[in-house]
Amino acid sequence: MTKLSPARALAELQAQHLALRTMMDRCEELADELEAGRGDALQLTREVARLRLAFEAHNQFEEQLLRPVLLANDAFAEVRIDRMIDDHVGEHRAMRARLDSSETEVLRDVIETLRAHLEAEERYLLSAKVLRDDVVTIESSG
Repeated sequence: MTKLSPARALAELQAQHLALRTMMDRCEELADELEAGRGDALQLTREVARLRLAFEAHNQFEEQLLRPVLLANDAFAEVRIDRMIDDHVGEHRAMRARLDSSETEVLRDVIETLRAHLEAEERYLLSAKVLRDDVVTIESSG
């Protein structure tokens, strides 16, 4: 178990979000090529698999951070935190399941959903205001 300061956790999560966005961009480019008759379905499948694995690793890291971060913030009650975490994890599961589709239309839709999800995380959860060094030190298994 490694202890991460909130600042370090925030930097790691932001780096993961950037990597996910780069992979999503590549998936969309490959889908465009495939739909235009110039692409390789196998290459798109591989890139989507990379995205899915990176998303799963990100989710594992993020989900272990949520409870300590939210509990450290006085604005959240414990029951509300449980519901927020359950909803958040449910969103992760739904997106992961949809990344298994081989249809480009479904892929584009889940990428759009994932982009909005990352933006919401950054706006409401992954900020210096929530991840304050004076409030919490986060333990990570990585």
